[in-house]
Amino acid sequence: MSASRRRIVANIERAEGDAPSLELVRKVLAQRAPEGIEARALHWGSYFRIHHRHATKLRVGRIFIAGDAAHIHSPFGGQGMNTGLHDVWNLIWKLDLFLHGHGNEQLLDSYSVERVPIIKQVIETTDFLTKVMGTPNKFAQALRNTVIPMVSRLAPFQHAFVQRLSELGIAYRGSPIVEGPGERFLDESMRGGKGVGSRFLVMVGDDRDVSTMEAAKKLCRSFGDAVELRRSQHPGIKLVRPDGYLAYSSRNGDGIAALESVHALLNRQTQVSAALSSVVTR
Repeated sequence: MSASRRRIVANIERAEGDAPSLELVRKVLAQRAPEGIEARALHWGSYFRIHHRHATKLRVGRIFIAGDAAHIHSPFGGQGMNTGLHDVWNLIWKLDLFLHGHGNEQLLDSYSVERVPIIKQVIETTDFLTKVMGTPNKFAQALRNTVIPMVSRLAPFQHAFVQRLSELGIAYRGSPIVEGPGERFLDESMRGGKGVGSRFLVMVGDDRDVSTMEAAKKLCRSFGDAVELRRSQHPGIKLVRPDGYLAYSSRNGDGIAALESVHALLNRQTQVSAALSSVVTR
């Protein structure tokens, strides 16, 4: 928490008094912590139970839940706030599109479909960290104290660890409104200005021909202000959601076929006043 202050979280068999004492903290550290850690003072302490639970649905009709109302788990890794923020980040653009007459019921349903698997992963991670970091087993402690310092120096581990704990590595593969891995996307054209905004972006690479670009313009116009067309330095065609995640990505191949896939994805989650099956034509 600072250069001289630490937060200690530990499983104990039996509570002693109304709150943990400095003596209890020192006892736990002596039994389980790596050498060299000493508790000189106790600023605040409390007993609490660690629960690992989550709601099976995050939406029922007009009711949506997020954050602590949707999931609870161990504080190891500081994942509670991150997960709650990602819940809201996933939900808010869908509500915004719906309330402005662009999004449909399937778009709202996708909130629960996309977030519940991520929440399960977070709970598994925090449960694993709790067991590994707070283990009273001497052999497991020795293994932890030896292996973790070695592995933590490796760049691939550091990158993966940061991506995991920050939840920047989240992807929505398998979502009904995503085709492909559903990863985060950043393009230079998205920096500054209006950024992504409350609309989808159809990103067309500079490698696409004139006919593909004209078809992309026609497609975007058909969805009004819910979709915007932008040129990109990245090859191929991409559909970027308002939350900055890829709903579709095609690097090579037929540009018109890619636009047909984009059109189908947009139709699946937006309200369109007229039939637009002929918007993208070969």
